[in-house]
Amino acid sequence: MALPEATWVRPPARDRLHRSRRALQVATSLVFIAAPFVDLLRFDLKNGALILAGTPYGLGELSATYLVVLLFILVVFAGALLYGRIYCGWMCPQTTLSELVAGLERRACRGARGTVRCRVAGPAAALLMGSFVAASLVSYFLDPADLLAPPPAAWGSFGVTALLLTADLQALRHRLCVGICPYGILQNIVQDGRTLGVSLDPARRAECTSCLLCVRACFMGVDIRERAFDPRCLNCGDCISAARLAKRCPADPLIRFRYGTESSRWPAWLRRFGISDARRALVAVLVAAVAALSFAALGGEKRVEVKVAALHDRTSTDGAGAVRNVYRVTVSNRTRRPVRLHLEAAGVPGLALEAPEEIALRPNQHLSRDVSLAAPGAGLRPGAHPVTVRSVPEGPGDAIDVQARFFVPSRR
Repeated sequence: MALPEATWVRPPARDRLHRSRRALQVATSLVFIAAPFVDLLRFDLKNGALILAGTPYGLGELSATYLVVLLFILVVFAGALLYGRIYCGWMCPQTTLSELVAGLERRACRGARGTVRCRVAGPAAALLMGSFVAASLVSYFLDPADLLAPPPAAWGSFGVTALLLTADLQALRHRLCVGICPYGILQNIVQDGRTLGVSLDPARRAECTSCLLCVRACFMGVDIRERAFDPRCLNCGDCISAARLAKRCPADPLIRFRYGTESSRWPAWLRRFGISDARRALVAVLVAAVAALSFAALGGEKRVEVKVAALHDRTSTDGAGAVRNVYRVTVSNRTRRPVRLHLEAAGVPGLALEAPEEIALRPNQHLSRDVSLAAPGAGLRPGAHPVTVRSVPEGPGDAIDVQARFFVPSRR
């Protein structure tokens, strides 16, 4: 898709709407970059945990994974249905980075078109920003303790990600938003005649003075005068800002945000939030319900949790007839203090716990360990026998008992 050159675009920097958008872009970008470093959001691949607001949750826990994923999907769907591409224009990192690189290129080429400085500015800015963001993306899957000495796989991931982001910011930029971005495609499918968008009031088209300031302000190359609610439009509102700054435009701007072209009889206070029909009301109720369930599940009392899963495929019997079972012990320390657990087992005569006998966790850490239980096979009938794996904390706290099964294979 052909887009206007970065040096041709003229952002309406003096308008308050444009400044508000820039402030939100900066704020969301800082949150996005800082999130893994402060454990706001991170995926601990080593221990199979989702770190959310400093608290670890196992990837198999309903409250921490399924509900959060469902909430994310509903928010994405609701945002596209009610507000169109407002996320793309106001918060999306792709848009923010593309505008930042284009802005640096525009500054470098001001009064110096065709110079080496102008030709190098774009690629240099793309490489700088691509490398910076790649470091943040890789950190989403690393423990902060590993950042000073990252594993080789992290360096490889950083290099590939940096190259892809650099190519994106240099060659694609806003082209990615049209026909490539999955969220952009979803928005074009979901939005209808009551979705928020930008348009020029058709009843006042004759008042347009053709100053072209709204066209020059659009980095997507949309001429809002010719096509209202253009699917390429990212709802950034820069054309609105340009119209407000134009001296020859009417005091009441011709271009503004509107909730589509279809009218609604729903109450005005609901229509202000984009809720103008039953479908939108249902989506809003679903988002609110899932959000309440998610916060209730994630906001429960912080504690130490222990789960035990038998790995039956690793059951073995030695020459003396002793039976050994292996278990995956998963521990989540959701407190703000270090925890050391001493493991014990009982329930089968002669049952003994083999290494490791202790598990130590840092505050807000989630980890998994394989533990072996062994018992003499003589006198035990084949089949599954109930056993108890007890975790005794060192210091304050109650012992945690988890029921499991000790499997004795049939004798031949």
